[in-house]
Amino acid sequence: MDQGIAGLAGAALGGLIGVVGTLAAARMTGRDQRRTQHEHWRRQQQRDAYSQLVTLTTEAISKGTEATDAYVDRESSAESLSEQFSEAVRQTDKAESLVILEGPEEAASAAMELTSSLRVWANVLGLCLAIDNGTYVPMSGEPPLDASDLDPEERKEKTYQHSDEFILTCRRLLDT
Repeated sequence: MDQGIAGLAGAALGGLIGVVGTLAAARMTGRDQRRTQHEHWRRQQQRDAYSQLVTLTTEAISKGTEATDAYVDRESSAESLSEQFSEAVRQTDKAESLVILEGPEEAASAAMELTSSLRVWANVLGLCLAIDNGTYVPMSGEPPLDASDLDPEERKEKTYQHSDEFILTCRRLLDT
C-alpha cells in the first residue's frame, strides 16, 4: 500500500473515531441533562407538596389556637370555633397524601406526625366541649371521662412542635 492510501485510510479511521466520540459525548450530555431536569422537576414537586401542607396546617393551627383559647376562657364561641378547627384539620388530608406520595420517607413520616397531632388536638378539644356541655355519652363499658383528664393546651403545644419539626425536615431535605 502506498503512503497516500495509508494516509487516507488513517484519516478516515480518525474521522470515524471522532464522529463516534462526538456522538457518545452528545448522548452522555443528553442523558445528564435529562437526569438533571428530572431531579429539578422532582424537587419542585416535593417543594409544592411541602408548601401546601405547611399552608393548610398553619391555617388549622391558627383555628385550633383560637378555638382552644375560647374553650379555656369559657367563651360561647368555643364550640363553633372547634367545628371550624375540625374542618380545617380535614382539609389537610389531601396535602398529607401528596407529601406521602412525593416522599422521601423522612418527610412522609414528619407529615403524618403533624397531621396526626392536629387530629388528636381537634378530637381532644371536641371531647372536652362535649363533656362540658353534657352531650358526651361513653360507649358501653367505657368509664366516663372527665374534661380535666384531657388537656387541649398540651395537644396544641405538641402540634406546634410537630409543625416545627416538619418544616425543619423539609428545609433540610430540599437543601440536600
